Amino acid sequence: MKPTSSTSTPSFHAHHSPMGAHASFTCGAFGAKGGMGIELPGPYPGDINVGFFDADRTLHLLPLFEGSDGSESERYVEGKEGTKGKLQVIQQLQRGYGWASDCFRSECVDFEIVTPFFSLPDPTSAQPAELAFASCPVIHVNVHFRNSTNSPITGLFALGIDHRWSSLGQSTAGEMVGACSQERIGFASATEGANAFIDFDTVSAMNRQHQTPEFLLGPTAGLSIEIGPGESKTLSIVLGFYRQGVATYNRAMGYYYGQHFGSLIQALQFGLAHRDRYLQLAETRDRELAASGLSAEQQFLVAHATRGYYASTQWLWDGTQSVWVVNEGEYLMMNTFDLTVDMLFMEMRFNPWTVRNELEQFVARYAFYDQVFDPAAPTKLYPGGISFTHDMGVMNHWSPAGQSAYEVSGLDRACFSHMTCEQLTNWVLCAGVYIAQTNDADFLQRYERILQDCFTSLLNRDHPEADQRNGLMGFESARTLGGGEITTYDSLDHSLGQARNNIYLGGKIWASHVVLHHLFSLIDSDDLADQAKQAARRSAATLTAGFDPQLGYIPAVLDGENRSAIIPAIEALVYPYVMGLEDAVSEAGDYGDYIRVLKQHLTTILDDGLCLYEDGGWQLSSSADNSWASKIGLCQFVARKVLGFNFGEAQARADRAHVRWQQLGAPLSACSDQFRSGVAHGSLYYPRVITNILWLTE
Repeated sequence: MKPTSSTSTPSFHAHHSPMGAHASFTCGAFGAKGGMGIELPGPYPGDINVGFFDADRTLHLLPLFEGSDGSESERYVEGKEGTKGKLQVIQQLQRGYGWASDCFRSECVDFEIVTPFFSLPDPTSAQPAELAFASCPVIHVNVHFRNSTNSPITGLFALGIDHRWSSLGQSTAGEMVGACSQERIGFASATEGANAFIDFDTVSAMNRQHQTPEFLLGPTAGLSIEIGPGESKTLSIVLGFYRQGVATYNRAMGYYYGQHFGSLIQALQFGLAHRDRYLQLAETRDRELAASGLSAEQQFLVAHATRGYYASTQWLWDGTQSVWVVNEGEYLMMNTFDLTVDMLFMEMRFNPWTVRNELEQFVARYAFYDQVFDPAAPTKLYPGGISFTHDMGVMNHWSPAGQSAYEVSGLDRACFSHMTCEQLTNWVLCAGVYIAQTNDADFLQRYERILQDCFTSLLNRDHPEADQRNGLMGFESARTLGGGEITTYDSLDHSLGQARNNIYLGGKIWASHVVLHHLFSLIDSDDLADQAKQAARRSAATLTAGFDPQLGYIPAVLDGENRSAIIPAIEALVYPYVMGLEDAVSEAGDYGDYIRVLKQHLTTILDDGLCLYEDGGWQLSSSADNSWASKIGLCQFVARKVLGFNFGEAQARADRAHVRWQQLGAPLSACSDQFRSGVAHGSLYYPRVITNILWLTE
């Protein structure tokens, strides 16, 4: 494979994950720990040794282990057995980073990690063979060795962990060699001439004084292969992840791959047997991204985000059906709804059934009906309506029905308060995009009443009295117990964190009404369709009237005092657009005044530098140094594709900045979402950045 090289530095961590296994082989940052882990909030704290042992008894390793990033390139080290060996760190490296392959290249060793991904077949209709192939929890590695010396060398791949290994030898009758640990992680190879070893570390293994190659006291296991003078060889390896039995609590579920593979060894065997097909699919993905027309920087950002997404995915089996979960990166919350609505575009491109599955889960278990109140009179309650929880649980613990792990009561517009109105819009928007892109008439029919309830709930959260409505959220959920709701931007200031009268959430309310008008029209509910149309016009009119000519933009909160400028005012345009409702986002359409104002809004805040960092990166709010890569990617798509902006060199400068944020600002965190002045601040190891998949449609 020849992945596109778009890295300003080769030293940064990346995920390498099977689809739906919530597992990652995290590596890539020089001098840092990494390795194979399942259900972790960060990189596994192990050692990765890839390199060769030469005739002078010097061990040459790529700098993918702790302590290997210093200027000292050669030193003597002492193994656990007391043997000494000479270690030389390979310093001259290039890195090619494709959509499904990641390759470190040096003069003598190339280390390639291949993570194939493709459309997951719908488990309600697919054949077992398709489902086994899609769910197999493995990835692939190739280590290419070139011996330019006159003496034999020993190529090696090894992993150091904090527990111990078992040999595959007795379990596989010689068909493959390798090792596994607690039947949870393992590696295997069928390459001719490959041998497995277990020892205290690679120095001890290469300078072994005893005659037992698989010394089970050692925490390091690996594969070795001899390369003769002037020869080249490739060590082909499959890495596997496996969790036996029950994986989640309060609602017992196991991983879906357990329906097809009874053990880690079976998964490794299957991965080796189907290796060529997996590699072909990965190469197809690499070519697809390379031919996309995106710049090298944009290709990197898409590839990095894709890895972040799949590392957090969990394909589960509840005993009767598949259950799809995306965990929230380092926080490990399950199906966080304000992430689901952003990852929607990735899932609709590859796996639409996962969107249906998530929406069904929210209705079946995580919907509720509440009351609302006017903040000016918090003791008087009015009918609210249906909404949905922020998430479904945390760290494999499902939360009780109608309750999230995150949301608590009694807080006023602060982290951990309720996101009731935003989650309501999220169900509507996800359902609208799903129905529009799949034409799933059965889903529309089954959830017609839910859609009606969503519309009523949206209206009530504006104002219970029809003649008092302005199209925004004005009433708070009683679930806050007198507090105030927040948005997905929970860690920002009032410019984006506060829900009431916020123009970001106002845009999503407008888009929800546009979506509902379309869906009600499909089911011939003309009266509801007309009401939704009027509601959308009301939202658009209020947001348009909020434009301040002196400022040149719409203040973030329409309270008469706020002066913050925010980019996500434009965010919600994406939903009608991807549904094919282009009239709704056109200056010549029903909401033309609103669209024109949004264009002026974005022009002002970017041209004046209100929402730009010094490096050219996008700052979501002028009053908060806290920008999220996921929302930047989404808003860039809206600006370019929906609103027709051409940023020229400013776009290239922003892309370079956003690449630096990931590679230099978050080198140990795989794919991170939340940054302050280009340095990762939170939302590490995160899946949400995959909003940039939209760029492939430009």
